[in-house]
Amino acid sequence: MIFGYATGADGKPSAPIKLNIQDYCHILLTGSTGSGKSYALMFLIGCLLKDSPETEVFICDFKNSEDFRFLKDYPLYYAGQHCYEGVMEFFRRFNDARENGKSFIRRVLIFDEYPSYIFYQSMMDKDNKTKLVSDVTNAIATTLNLGRGISQAAWLVTQRADSSLFANGARDNFQVVIGLGRLSKEQKGMIFTGEEIPNEPMKRGEGYLLADGCEIRKVRYPQITNLRDWKWHIYDILMRSLENNENSSQSTPLA
Repeated sequence: MIFGYATGADGKPSAPIKLNIQDYCHILLTGSTGSGKSYALMFLIGCLLKDSPETEVFICDFKNSEDFRFLKDYPLYYAGQHCYEGVMEFFRRFNDARENGKSFIRRVLIFDEYPSYIFYQSMMDKDNKTKLVSDVTNAIATTLNLGRGISQAAWLVTQRADSSLFANGARDNFQVVIGLGRLSKEQKGMIFTGEEIPNEPMKRGEGYLLADGCEIRKVRYPQITNLRDWKWHIYDILMRSLENNENSSQSTPLA
């Protein structure tokens, strides 16, 4: 799968950064408002489905953004308060796969604006005496800790990747970390521990990518010339994958 494009000395995209989605399944995508996170996420989803069209994708969109409005009829799209239901349904299927020891379906949970949901729901839990945040953070921590071997993955999109968002040190289990835009010194230390990153201006969609076992690389996400068509293909593949996966239990488990 293409995870972005390395940039040359002139700052232009050069070679694609290709990684095996089985080995690099968990992604943390972070950056401030306007850094190009949503744009990069749409690129990554498209590349995932091109490389692995059978993937079952859960999308949690807490802010109910225009970016994902094209998925309103997709059964595994969850907006606003329904994000809790999306995570719990994903986790139910995750546990089914874990009990089997192998998954017949590659499955990815994508949670956009994850910290916003956690902060909002924390206040609601306090008022309503519920524990929904604990359910979500534990489900995601378990996925990050155990999901790689059974083809179950989590992609989280954040403005900041504070450790408080991740239960049991789960932040350390992302195989790919992408930081877009001009990151603060504190933020660099959070997500790129021990790496020397120059303080330089960044255009929208530019940043750094660190994958396990690889050197940190400057990354850029190219402009999608026809975003409407790109989204239509994403929707079409997702809907067809749902139909095809109905008979997945008769198939061979994923490697």
